[in-house]
Amino acid sequence: MSQPASVPTPGAPVLPHAVAIAWGVAELPQRGPKRELSTERIVEAAIRIADADGLEAVSMGKVATALGFTPMSLYRYVTGKDDLLLLMADTASAIPTTSTEGDWRTRLRTWATAVRAGYQRHPWLASMPPSATPTTPNRLAILDGALGAMRELHLPDESKVSIALLLMGYIGLFGEAGHETRIDDGMRTALRELVTDERFPHLAGAVRDGILDEPLASTDRAFFFGLNRLLDGLQAWIDRGGHDDAAIDRIPAAATSDRKVKEAMQDVARAEARLAEARREAQKVAERAIEREAAAEEKAREREARAQEKAEAKARKRS
Repeated sequence: MSQPASVPTPGAPVLPHAVAIAWGVAELPQRGPKRELSTERIVEAAIRIADADGLEAVSMGKVATALGFTPMSLYRYVTGKDDLLLLMADTASAIPTTSTEGDWRTRLRTWATAVRAGYQRHPWLASMPPSATPTTPNRLAILDGALGAMRELHLPDESKVSIALLLMGYIGLFGEAGHETRIDDGMRTALRELVTDERFPHLAGAVRDGILDEPLASTDRAFFFGLNRLLDGLQAWIDRGGHDDAAIDRIPAAATSDRKVKEAMQDVARAEARLAEARREAQKVAERAIEREAAAEEKAREREARAQEKAEAKARKRS
């Protein structure tokens, strides 16, 4: 989908609108009133809403209201909610530079702690769909930090990236599970009565000991237990030579040549084409709406200017 709402900096690479903004290589158009509005203010307001009420509370309308603008004013800076979410995720993903001291395991633990802290500051971040390929600077900086922690490991970059993605997935899933709240006294008492030795012979003792009284994912002990076990597994794999245990399974040629599979793939291609066309049409509608609003605002300013001139002329006559 084309993104004409931004003007690329001369010589800058061609990127999607939100990605270009994240990299600082897109310039906003200078038309329209109230230039004090900015992409940064929009993203910061959206993050405040998400921090307070969750990601589902974020909408272009609510962000505009929080800033004192109309929703259409925001579309001069971000082309839609998808762009806004991408910019929110990148801004919230900024982490401090981690220590370079210690061995690779120590450095990865330090890096993982810093990444987890970002999820704790912004719990909604764990609920966002992960990107298969990070494209924004802060998300890429997280990946770069992980590779830097593994710099002395004699592994191909592909393996290091796979390790980083494995750990990022663990941190994200752990952060999402940590959204749960601690159970109340009534539920705690009920569980002790319902989880009996007869029905749950292996779990009843843990419930009586209070192990499930608060979300396990909210504790540092549980987080680092899992992280250390992942690092143990990686260490064992590295000690074996860092080779794949088995070849990656591929879809057999017989399956891809199957008539029903081909028809399904064609259906997917047609659906993707329709979706792309719908997005282009939505973009055109948004552009026309922006132009109408800009024209209406210009007419309103002209009317105000004429009214002001008349008022000043009357005042001069009276004086």
